[in-house]
Amino acid sequence: MLPLADQHSTIEVLQPYLWPLGISLLVTMAIMPIVKSIAIAGQIFDIPDAGLKPHEKPIPYLGGVGMFIGWAAAICFAASAFPASRGPLLTILAAGTLMMLTGLVDDIRDLKPRTKLILELVAAAILIYGGVGDRVAGVIFSTLEWNVPEWLLRVSSAGITVFLLLGAGNATNLIDGLDGLCSGVIGIISIGFVVLAAHLAVGGYSKMYDPVRLTVAVALFGACIAFLRYNFNPAQMFMGDAGSLLLGFNAAVLMLLFAERDKARWFVGALMVFALPVFDTALAIARRWLNGKPLFIGDRSHFYDQLRQRGYSVRTTVLISYCVTLLYVVIGCLVVFVRGRVATLIFVSVFVITVITVNRLGMLRKEPDATAP
Repeated sequence: MLPLADQHSTIEVLQPYLWPLGISLLVTMAIMPIVKSIAIAGQIFDIPDAGLKPHEKPIPYLGGVGMFIGWAAAICFAASAFPASRGPLLTILAAGTLMMLTGLVDDIRDLKPRTKLILELVAAAILIYGGVGDRVAGVIFSTLEWNVPEWLLRVSSAGITVFLLLGAGNATNLIDGLDGLCSGVIGIISIGFVVLAAHLAVGGYSKMYDPVRLTVAVALFGACIAFLRYNFNPAQMFMGDAGSLLLGFNAAVLMLLFAERDKARWFVGALMVFALPVFDTALAIARRWLNGKPLFIGDRSHFYDQLRQRGYSVRTTVLISYCVTLLYVVIGCLVVFVRGRVATLIFVSVFVITVITVNRLGMLRKEPDATAP
């Protein structure tokens, strides 16, 4: 077990997590050719079409399975290396496994939305039962200086946990629309989570969840970067729902963990780090609503789609998305140095600026041929 975090420098705090990082990276890279061969042998391909799948040829799925194996290997190692954090880590591993399997079955057999939702709710219940997110609402109540009964804290926390899990999973699924986009964006986001977690550990703000946050963040980063080798344009593999749900799950878990000490700025900072997927989802839904289209049926109204429509290549579009993600990550990391209410004000200001910018760029407009469904 690690000594007290406030007795260490940043390098000393991060050094033990080079092992889970290396394990996640190397295992994912090593397993990916095997997973690719299995996908090809099983004819598990993403078939192009004239709508939402514009790639030129069938691309093998199952990349998410390879990412999961690397991620899970890192979590298992950390559960052994940090005994005091074994419970939360195994809880996260169990729930993450269910999320990956849900996505995998959906990739292969097309799960009914209702079945998929039930399985995701079970994953949320596993987290809550294991103590991850069971008191997250405290960050809101403490900021508002409200004293609430224990049952209300628990019920509110359960609601927030479910909302974050479903929301983050859907958001990462929706940005998985171009080669290297989802894995690269989440890889950058995971760096932001590492920075936040390391700052907490070095400052001695938290003792209980430091190994959990840092392990999950570095394991997520390693899996994303390793998979990017096979997914960057032109992609050799796609992650499928197995991968996008797993990545969204990890992001949701980390946001929940940053609310551990009821300090609003850490939670707000984590939300800001994850802003690009949220922004992209909100933009797509807002544009569909404005044009009278079904809100939850896929189309080409996402941020990256609109960049492509403006003539940018796939690689340029992805790189622009990386830069925007990095901007949000930097703001999210800087937010932790101010008071909770100031952090919330910054969060709101960034939201307003984003809306104004999107509107001025013409990304949120009514299409001339838009008709009601």
